[in-house]
Amino acid sequence: MKIKRWISLIFIIFVVIAVVLWSNKKQDSIYNTLKKIVNDFNANPNYKPQTLLLTTETTIPILGDELTILPPTEKSQITVSRQPTLPLKKRTLCTGHGSKLVGPLFVDTSPVGMEELEQSIENVDSINKGGWFQPVHCKAKRKVAVIIPFRKRASQLTVFLRHMHPLLMRQELTYRIIVVEQLDDDAFNRATLFNAGFVEAMKMFDFDCVIFHDVDLIPEDDHNYYGCPTSPRHMSAAVDKFDYKMLYETLFGGVSAFLTEHFKKINGFSNLFFGWGGEDDDLYKRIIAKGYKLSRPSMEHGRYKMLKENHFQSSDKNPNRVKLLESSVERMPTDGLSSLKYELSAIDELPLVTFVRVKISPSMYALVG
Repeated sequence: MKIKRWISLIFIIFVVIAVVLWSNKKQDSIYNTLKKIVNDFNANPNYKPQTLLLTTETTIPILGDELTILPPTEKSQITVSRQPTLPLKKRTLCTGHGSKLVGPLFVDTSPVGMEELEQSIENVDSINKGGWFQPVHCKAKRKVAVIIPFRKRASQLTVFLRHMHPLLMRQELTYRIIVVEQLDDDAFNRATLFNAGFVEAMKMFDFDCVIFHDVDLIPEDDHNYYGCPTSPRHMSAAVDKFDYKMLYETLFGGVSAFLTEHFKKINGFSNLFFGWGGEDDDLYKRIIAKGYKLSRPSMEHGRYKMLKENHFQSSDKNPNRVKLLESSVERMPTDGLSSLKYELSAIDELPLVTFVRVKISPSMYALVG
């Protein structure tokens, strides 16, 4: 009888050990799965898994809530919870243009590598994968996509990111920085890159404000609000290259801001401006034709520094630009977002920015001769 009891006891101990070992392996797997959930949350603001477990420890900001993940101190235990620091519906709106603005800014143009910047940028822990941010303690008035046309300007981009992330955070905006890179060697088409960035941004999040921004223009005052007023806005009113003076009254180049609905109503940019120049003047004509009034910040607040280092000129002047501008209003219904063509090669979410990599060429469009 005692032998049977010993055999039973040994069998029970064996089963318990097996269960513990299996549980340890499973919990490691659960932990790795939960870490993936964290990464998925940070990569995509719209990702919302239905089930998460309990408890708290280390918090990671996720679109205004916090996903709390506790690495297991015991192999038999792993707990995760989603805990709102303050539910979005209960938060008050953030202040008009930000609560921690400093006014005139020093623009640091010293070179910095992307990897170094990812470790050293101010408030790096608040920036989510893909270069997006949302205030934690108040509800942002605007959800902003900052869209940058790009080719061979890597050193300027890192200077831009180092300056812009802290500025946009101080303005208490929900935002994402999106770089649209033209991969082919055809003439650069800044306007089509903006259109492609707009379309891809709307797939990522329900942005209600879009900033079209050249990478070599850096704002010199954080009172220049990036939250989009109620009419299209020319942000870069005073650029150092031009002695902080307006070149002409209808200028709309450099940095511009649109409510999403307004940009759709003008059918976006024209897609026909391959090469340098003309697309901004075409855009201005569309704005006026739709009855919108152009606005600008004051010359004091709308100051920008143009980066001159590593200023790669990607294209010659567009030889068709003058003739195209003669038909801007007539082309508006059929040339723009409605006729957009591009080949999407990749979307890469880096720690500080989202890259949308595309191919576009004149052969995709029937150009005006």
